[in-house]
This record gives sequence, C-alpha cells and structure tokens, in this order.
Amino acid sequence: MTAVRQHLDRLSETDDLITITEHVHWDGMVAEVASEAIQHNCPVTLFENTSGAVRLASGVYGGADQFASKDQQPWQRITQALDLGADCSYSELIERLAQWNSASIDDQFTDEAEATVRNDTDLYGLGLPTTSDGTPLMSLGLLVVEKDGITTWAPIKGQAQRSRTLRVSVPKAFAEWCPPQADASVVLGVSAAPLIAALQGWTQVQTTPAVPKLAAGLTDVSLTSIGSRTVPADAEVRIDGHMSIGPETEPDDNVTKAAWELACETETITIETDTIALREQPTVPFTPLGEPLTDDLHLLCLVETAKLFRRVNNYWGASPVEWIQIPVEGRLGFCIVSSEILYAGFEWQLANTLFSFSDLFDKVLVLDEQADPTNLARSLDDMWVKAHPANDWTFSEPNASRATAPVYRPDENGSQLYINATWDPRWDEEYIAPRVTFETTFSENVLESIADRWNELGLGELLDKQEIGDVHE
Repeated sequence: MTAVRQHLDRLSETDDLITITEHVHWDGMVAEVASEAIQHNCPVTLFENTSGAVRLASGVYGGADQFASKDQQPWQRITQALDLGADCSYSELIERLAQWNSASIDDQFTDEAEATVRNDTDLYGLGLPTTSDGTPLMSLGLLVVEKDGITTWAPIKGQAQRSRTLRVSVPKAFAEWCPPQADASVVLGVSAAPLIAALQGWTQVQTTPAVPKLAAGLTDVSLTSIGSRTVPADAEVRIDGHMSIGPETEPDDNVTKAAWELACETETITIETDTIALREQPTVPFTPLGEPLTDDLHLLCLVETAKLFRRVNNYWGASPVEWIQIPVEGRLGFCIVSSEILYAGFEWQLANTLFSFSDLFDKVLVLDEQADPTNLARSLDDMWVKAHPANDWTFSEPNASRATAPVYRPDENGSQLYINATWDPRWDEEYIAPRVTFETTFSENVLESIADRWNELGLGELLDKQEIGDVHE
C-alpha cells in the first residue's frame, strides 16, 4: 500500500518532485502553474504555501509525454503508486489492470482513520483550486456510499456551492445504484488503487459496486469504518455528510469535464456536510481540468485500455493483441493496437471491434506485433511508411456515432478511420522490408569504425553517467 505522502516521498528521492515554497494563490493561479508544469514535462509539483488548510500537488499520477522523455515513461508514476516498481513495463501494467482481480478486504482494516475531525474549517477554508468563477473545485476524489451492507466508491468532480454544501458529478450508473438519500463521505488525497478501482467499477459497460475489493485486488489498501461505510484509512481529507440525488441539470458542453466524464453518462448529487477531518499537513492531489496530459487523463486512458485489452483478447478464442494504447498525447482521439494478423482482413475486424467496444476515439492504427509500446514516434513512423493513404487508410460512411473525447468534432455524426500499418500476412518473408536500425543500415567495417570513434571520444562513459541508454535505437 502506498499512501499519497509515501508516494510523494518516493518521488522526491528520485528527483521527480519539485516543491514550490513561494505563495501561490488557489484562486486560479495554482491551476495555471500546474497546467504549465504538466505541459512542459516537469516533475510532480507540490505547492507548500497556498493560503488554505491543505497543500496541493499536481501531476502525482501523470507523467511525461512519449515524444519528449528519454528516461521516464508516462505510466511510471502510476506503477510506483501501485507498488509495481519504476521498472514495470507498459504491457505488464495493462495486463495487471486487465485481470480485474478482486480480493477480500476483511484483513485490510485498521482501528481508526488517520484524519481527525476539525471544527475550524469549512469547504472554502480547505483552499482547494477554484473554477473561473471562484468556486472551489474537487478532482481526483471519491464519493463513499453504503447500501444494504455494501460500500462502494465512485469518482467525482465536485464544486462547493456554499461553505457546507457540495455538489458533485458522478457516473449515472452509480447514482442509479445509490439510495435516494443516505449518509456519505467524500475523500480526497487517496492512493492510486482506489481511484483506478472506482473508474473500473462505474465508468465502463460492466459496472459493479464491489470497488473496495477491486482496489484490494490491485494492491494492499488500508481501510477503516466511518458509520457503516468503508473508507480508505489513509485519505488526507474526509468530508462526512448526508447526500441526496439531484438536482437534475441539463448537459452543458461549455462546462469543462473531468476525463472520466467523457466515458459515461453523469448525474448530480448534493451533499450537506457535517464534519471535515484532516490529517496533519494534509496533501491533496488535484488535476487542472481540460488540460492535456493531466492525471485524470492518464488514469482513464489506462483503465479504458485495460478493458479493451481484456475484451479483444477474449473475442476470437485467441489472444492476438500484444498491446493497446490510447495515447494521452492525442487527447483520446486515437487508439493504437499492436497485433498478430491472424488472416487477411483481420485488421479490419480488429478495428471495428475496438470501435464497437469504446466511443472515446474515432481513429484506430493497427501495427505489427513487433511494435514497441514505449516508442510512440516509431508507431507514427509506421503509419506514414507502411500505410498508403490510398489503400490502407479506410474511412467509414459519414454517419458513425460521434466519439465522446475528441474536441474537434462538434457535429453529431462523422466518419471513423482505421489505418492498416501491417504487412500483408499472405506475403512471403522475402518481400517484407527489414526494419531499419543502426546495425542493419551500415556495413561491418563502417560499424567497427564508428564503434572505435565512439570509444575514443568517451561517449559511452558520458551517457552512462547521464543514465541514457540505447540512444542509437
């Protein structure tokens, strides 16, 4: 189990965290600074001085984009937060999430929550980042509700309406499961496993209230009881109160959505708060909504990818797919899949199957099974080199349903596109061009000469000191 503050300590030890000690006001300024830091691949940003009761952190579960980083991968902070280690590969992470394992939580309980009730603060006093109209905004949090002895957790995007009233957006499936009124808790500053499990439980086609057990299936989680509800014991902030469903609101395309809101229908829940509990020096991760490469985007991409990986590898009675990726760089409009091509026309079936399983993207790029998930630039190279626009770019009729994530399609309908960047399985091996690498481009004598010069100049030792490897790739 890795609580948020333990995760931050670990990031600090690996120089992947910067601390801003200067005063940064939570009224808009902190979100702007966080957004700039994320877009420029900065380390995790911890704001020490923001005038509120909590410290804020951004980029805790995000990461650098694949085009710029040489020594860090976008999913690395999440693998660390799940105790899978910094060296866990992308494929290993997706396979872990795709297993959808659940585990018993009976032995995960502790006696007391680590946060204690405070009477000297309210929703405004927390110092959470605000929306453009000055309303405190909650992100990367969970709503905890119990029904018939079953506790579940759901993702939220919340806004404080008054000092004691909180209005949150939740998945519609969750709202339909909830009783009309009940005691509830909102928890902020929770670890990665509960956040991922809540997305798996309520934002996908197959929903389940057994979210705490899903989180326990990912890694150890520390739990405690508040009333009849099971809550993460290590939550930095816990807001207890009474919830009621509603009021109904009309969908507004001008309101900035959290990434998970793109994957499901939503409903509104109102919470009248009774008490607010805080840990000592509480730290609350947040995400500047609507910006590229944010934490919520990373989490949703991984959860959606794991769902697709599980479903397509059980669809044909075989497991032809090596990996799937929804790059956060593309704002979810793109899906890349690396697969063994079982027979001629399989890539067409694969692309259409992916379109039928998810509406987050409207473009699918199919690559050969040897493609590398860590090299997005190479995937796009294959798209330009191996796929001819006249033969391998296939558009659907312009009446496909609108994908929910891309921001460039305000119309209700349009075309879907799949690009086949694979070699034809009917071709003999001799007709398939070899992959161009440093070793295959030059003759033996040229390679030896380059290696000698490389050693004479001491470049190998220099790169070892900078921990840069395989640069010739």
